[in-house]
Amino acid sequence: MIKKYNNMSFLFGVPGLVLQIAGRFVGDGDVLSGLPLLMSLVGTVLLIVGLGYYAKAKGRHLAWGLMGLLSIIGLIVLACLKDRSVSESVEV
Repeated sequence: MIKKYNNMSFLFGVPGLVLQIAGRFVGDGDVLSGLPLLMSLVGTVLLIVGLGYYAKAKGRHLAWGLMGLLSIIGLIVLACLKDRSVSESVEV
């Protein structure tokens, strides 16, 4: 796994997940009002970018981050992907 991209995945993914959760609680049940909707959308985008970097850390294309749209199923698929990356510490 490529450490640089794995760190980037946490940098984007964790705040995205936090924003999604916070967006649900801020709205007092009205999910479609301004601030909660904005928080949820920004959180979703950040989470998908973070998952894209996680896929890139495993040597896959960034588009694999779209698996985040499938909720927990997408996360499981990404976690089960075989690591295709060439370790940075291996010298040829």
